[in-house]
Amino acid sequence: QHNNKEHRKKEKMARMIITLSAPLFYFFFFSLLSHQTMSQPQHMHTFCNATNNFTQTSLYEINRSLLLISLAETSSLVTYLNATVGLSPDTVYGTFLCRGDINATSCS
Repeated sequence: QHNNKEHRKKEKMARMIITLSAPLFYFFFFSLLSHQTMSQPQHMHTFCNATNNFTQTSLYEINRSLLLISLAETSSLVTYLNATVGLSPDTVYGTFLCRGDINATSCS
């Protein structure tokens, strides 16, 4: 009878451990999934016209270089910037957005 009580006690303890460990497993599993999703941001909209090329030393390339320099120099000062350089048909548009979970200095 003593062994029987001991056996039931161990069974009860094992069931309790299984019952408690399942929710913990799901909690850590979904926490990991959530962390992976948040740590790998995806760009919502990207547009790159692959059919039109530009010539080196063209006005478009100069405007493009000026825009990239402007975005790079300003990136440590702001977290968002929308810039336009040049006139049509050589206008270049650019947008810079620093992720919200890091400071502007880290974005430069």
